[in-house]
Amino acid sequence: MVVVHRLTYGRSVAGTRSPSRSSSRPPRGERLSPGDYFAAAFELLAEGGVGALTTTNVCSRLGVTTGSLYHHFESGPAFYEAFIDHWENAVSPALWRRADEAGDAVDRLEALHQMALTGDHDAEKAIRAWASSDPMVAAAQRRVDEARERHLTEAYVAVGMPRDRALTLARIGFTILIGSQQLGPHIDRARLADALAEYRQWVATVVVTTPPG
Repeated sequence: MVVVHRLTYGRSVAGTRSPSRSSSRPPRGERLSPGDYFAAAFELLAEGGVGALTTTNVCSRLGVTTGSLYHHFESGPAFYEAFIDHWENAVSPALWRRADEAGDAVDRLEALHQMALTGDHDAEKAIRAWASSDPMVAAAQRRVDEARERHLTEAYVAVGMPRDRALTLARIGFTILIGSQQLGPHIDRARLADALAEYRQWVATVVVTTPPG
Protein backbone atom coordinates (compact mmCIF):
# COMPACT_ATOMS: atom_id res chain seq x y z
CA MET A 1 0.00 0.00 0.00
CA VAL A 2 3.01 2.31 0.41
CA VAL A 3 3.57 2.21 -3.37
CA VAL A 4 -0.07 3.05 -4.02
CA HIS A 5 0.02 5.97 -1.57
CA ARG A 6 3.11 7.42 -3.22
CA LEU A 7 1.71 6.93 -6.72
CA THR A 8 -1.54 8.61 -5.73
CA TYR A 9 -0.29 11.53 -3.69
CA GLY A 10 3.21 11.92 -5.05
CA ARG A 11 6.47 12.70 -3.37
CA SER A 12 8.64 15.75 -3.67
CA VAL A 13 11.31 15.09 -6.28
CA ALA A 14 14.10 17.64 -6.37
CA GLY A 15 14.96 19.12 -9.71
CA THR A 16 11.83 18.19 -11.63
CA ARG A 17 10.29 21.65 -11.94
CA SER A 18 11.42 23.59 -14.97
CA PRO A 19 12.75 27.06 -14.23
CA SER A 20 10.85 30.06 -15.50
CA ARG A 21 11.94 31.02 -18.99
CA SER A 22 14.35 33.93 -18.94
CA SER A 23 15.93 35.93 -21.72
CA SER A 24 18.46 34.05 -23.82
CA ARG A 25 20.45 37.24 -24.47
CA PRO A 26 23.98 36.71 -23.04
CA PRO A 27 25.92 39.41 -21.18
CA ARG A 28 27.46 42.02 -23.48
CA GLY A 29 30.75 40.85 -24.93
CA GLU A 30 30.25 37.20 -24.04
CA ARG A 31 31.02 34.77 -26.87
CA LEU A 32 27.93 32.97 -28.15
CA SER A 33 27.71 29.19 -28.37
CA PRO A 34 25.33 27.07 -30.48
CA GLY A 35 23.37 26.51 -27.28
CA ASP A 36 22.59 30.23 -27.06
CA TYR A 37 20.99 30.11 -30.51
CA PHE A 38 19.02 27.00 -29.57
CA ALA A 39 17.77 28.67 -26.36
CA ALA A 40 16.59 31.67 -28.37
CA ALA A 41 14.83 29.33 -30.80
CA PHE A 42 12.94 27.63 -27.95
CA GLU A 43 11.84 31.03 -26.64
CA LEU A 44 10.59 32.14 -30.05
CA LEU A 45 8.69 28.90 -30.62
CA ALA A 46 7.04 29.16 -27.21
CA GLU A 47 6.08 32.80 -27.66
CA GLY A 48 5.02 32.92 -31.31
CA GLY A 49 4.86 29.41 -32.73
CA VAL A 50 6.79 28.08 -35.68
CA GLY A 51 6.14 31.23 -37.70
CA ALA A 52 8.26 33.21 -35.22
CA LEU A 53 11.29 30.98 -35.67
CA THR A 54 13.46 32.67 -38.29
CA THR A 55 17.20 33.20 -38.30
CA THR A 56 16.55 36.95 -38.30
CA ASN A 57 14.41 36.70 -35.17
CA VAL A 58 16.91 34.43 -33.45
CA CYS A 59 19.73 36.90 -34.07
CA SER A 60 17.56 39.83 -33.03
CA ARG A 61 16.73 38.03 -29.78
CA LEU A 62 20.43 37.59 -29.10
CA GLY A 63 21.40 41.08 -30.23
CA VAL A 64 23.75 39.87 -32.98
CA THR A 65 23.88 39.93 -36.77
CA THR A 66 23.01 36.93 -38.93
CA GLY A 67 26.71 36.63 -39.71
CA SER A 68 27.22 35.51 -36.11
CA LEU A 69 24.74 32.67 -36.60
CA TYR A 70 26.42 31.63 -39.84
CA HIS A 71 29.71 31.40 -37.98
CA HIS A 72 28.24 28.33 -36.24
CA PHE A 73 25.81 27.05 -38.88
CA GLU A 74 26.33 26.91 -42.65
CA SER A 75 22.83 28.14 -43.51
CA GLY A 76 19.34 28.70 -42.17
CA PRO A 77 18.26 25.12 -42.98
CA ALA A 78 21.43 23.82 -41.30
CA PHE A 79 20.52 25.79 -38.17
CA TYR A 80 16.97 24.40 -38.10
CA GLU A 81 18.29 20.86 -38.55
CA ALA A 82 20.85 21.34 -35.78
CA PHE A 83 18.17 22.78 -33.50
CA ILE A 84 15.87 19.79 -34.00
CA ASP A 85 18.81 17.42 -33.48
CA HIS A 86 19.57 19.25 -30.23
CA TRP A 87 15.95 18.89 -29.09
CA GLU A 88 15.84 15.20 -29.98
CA ASN A 89 19.29 14.07 -28.86
CA ALA A 90 20.21 16.44 -26.04
CA VAL A 91 17.14 18.06 -24.45
CA SER A 92 14.81 15.07 -24.42
CA PRO A 93 17.37 12.48 -23.20
CA ALA A 94 18.49 14.87 -20.46
CA LEU A 95 14.96 14.83 -19.05
CA TRP A 96 14.87 11.03 -19.06
CA ARG A 97 18.25 10.87 -17.32
CA ARG A 98 17.02 13.29 -14.67
CA ALA A 99 14.02 11.05 -14.03
CA ASP A 100 16.25 7.96 -13.88
CA GLU A 101 18.36 9.64 -11.18
CA ALA A 102 15.36 10.58 -9.02
CA GLY A 103 15.47 7.50 -6.78
CA ASP A 104 13.54 4.24 -6.74
CA ALA A 105 10.91 3.14 -9.26
CA VAL A 106 8.13 5.21 -7.70
CA ASP A 107 10.35 8.29 -7.44
CA ARG A 108 11.27 7.93 -11.11
CA LEU A 109 7.61 7.71 -12.08
CA GLU A 110 6.78 10.75 -9.96
CA ALA A 111 9.60 12.66 -11.65
CA LEU A 112 8.10 11.84 -15.05
CA HIS A 113 4.68 13.01 -13.88
CA GLN A 114 6.15 16.29 -12.60
CA MET A 115 7.94 16.83 -15.91
CA ALA A 116 4.64 16.35 -17.71
CA LEU A 117 3.20 19.16 -15.59
CA THR A 118 6.07 21.59 -15.83
CA GLY A 119 7.42 21.00 -19.33
CA ASP A 120 7.84 23.68 -21.99
CA HIS A 121 4.50 22.83 -23.57
CA ASP A 122 4.19 25.91 -25.77
CA ALA A 123 7.50 25.14 -27.49
CA GLU A 124 6.57 21.45 -27.77
CA LYS A 125 3.24 22.38 -29.33
CA ALA A 126 5.03 24.56 -31.88
CA ILE A 127 7.46 21.76 -32.76
CA ARG A 128 4.52 19.37 -33.29
CA ALA A 129 2.86 21.92 -35.59
CA TRP A 130 6.17 22.34 -37.43
CA ALA A 131 6.31 18.54 -37.89
CA SER A 132 3.04 18.63 -39.82
CA SER A 133 4.74 20.49 -42.70
CA ASP A 134 8.41 19.47 -42.50
CA PRO A 135 9.48 15.82 -43.06
CA MET A 136 12.74 16.30 -41.16
CA VAL A 137 10.94 17.57 -38.07
CA ALA A 138 8.21 14.95 -38.45
CA ALA A 139 10.78 12.14 -38.41
CA ALA A 140 12.41 13.55 -35.27
CA GLN A 141 9.00 14.00 -33.62
CA ARG A 142 8.13 10.35 -34.27
CA ARG A 143 11.41 9.20 -32.75
CA VAL A 144 10.96 11.40 -29.69
CA ASP A 145 7.38 10.22 -29.21
CA GLU A 146 8.44 6.58 -29.50
CA ALA A 147 11.31 7.04 -27.05
CA ARG A 148 9.06 8.80 -24.53
CA GLU A 149 6.47 6.06 -24.84
CA ARG A 150 9.12 3.39 -24.22
CA HIS A 151 10.50 5.27 -21.23
CA LEU A 152 7.12 5.70 -19.55
CA THR A 153 6.17 2.10 -20.31
CA GLU A 154 9.34 0.89 -18.60
CA ALA A 155 8.60 3.14 -15.61
CA TYR A 156 5.18 1.50 -15.22
CA VAL A 157 6.65 -1.99 -15.61
CA ALA A 158 9.13 -1.13 -12.85
CA VAL A 159 6.28 -0.49 -10.37
CA GLY A 160 4.68 -3.84 -11.12
CA MET A 161 2.44 -3.46 -14.17
CA PRO A 162 2.25 -6.11 -16.89
CA ARG A 163 3.98 -4.79 -20.00
CA ASP A 164 0.89 -4.73 -22.20
CA ARG A 165 -1.06 -2.76 -19.59
CA ALA A 166 1.91 -0.46 -19.02
CA LEU A 167 2.11 0.31 -22.74
CA THR A 168 -1.60 1.09 -22.92
CA LEU A 169 -1.43 3.43 -19.93
CA ALA A 170 1.67 5.15 -21.30
CA ARG A 171 -0.18 5.83 -24.55
CA ILE A 172 -3.20 7.16 -22.67
CA GLY A 173 -0.93 9.46 -20.66
CA PHE A 174 0.64 10.89 -23.78
CA THR A 175 -2.77 11.32 -25.37
CA ILE A 176 -3.81 13.44 -22.37
CA LEU A 177 -0.62 15.49 -22.59
CA ILE A 178 -0.62 16.08 -26.35
CA GLY A 179 -4.37 16.77 -26.36
CA SER A 180 -3.95 19.34 -23.59
CA GLN A 181 -1.28 21.10 -25.65
CA GLN A 182 -3.71 21.52 -28.53
CA LEU A 183 -6.62 23.04 -26.59
CA GLY A 184 -6.05 26.73 -27.20
CA PRO A 185 -3.13 28.96 -28.14
CA HIS A 186 -1.35 28.22 -24.84
CA ILE A 187 -1.66 25.26 -22.51
CA ASP A 188 -4.01 25.55 -19.54
CA ARG A 189 -1.72 24.17 -16.83
CA ALA A 190 -4.49 24.01 -14.22
CA ARG A 191 -6.61 21.92 -16.56
CA LEU A 192 -3.63 19.70 -17.35
CA ALA A 193 -2.90 19.26 -13.63
CA ASP A 194 -6.49 18.14 -12.99
CA ALA A 195 -6.37 15.66 -15.86
CA LEU A 196 -3.02 14.24 -14.77
CA ALA A 197 -4.18 13.96 -11.14
CA GLU A 198 -7.13 11.84 -12.28
CA TYR A 199 -4.83 9.81 -14.50
CA ARG A 200 -2.47 9.19 -11.57
CA GLN A 201 -5.40 7.88 -9.51
CA TRP A 202 -6.20 5.49 -12.34
CA VAL A 203 -2.57 4.34 -12.55
CA ALA A 204 -2.51 3.70 -8.79
CA THR A 205 -5.66 1.59 -9.08
CA VAL A 206 -4.07 -0.50 -11.82
CA VAL A 207 -0.99 -1.10 -9.67
CA VAL A 208 -2.93 -2.18 -6.60
CA THR A 209 -5.20 -4.54 -8.57
CA THR A 210 -2.37 -6.16 -10.54
CA PRO A 211 -1.70 -9.64 -9.12
CA PRO A 212 1.90 -10.38 -8.15
CA GLY A 213 3.96 -11.91 -10.96
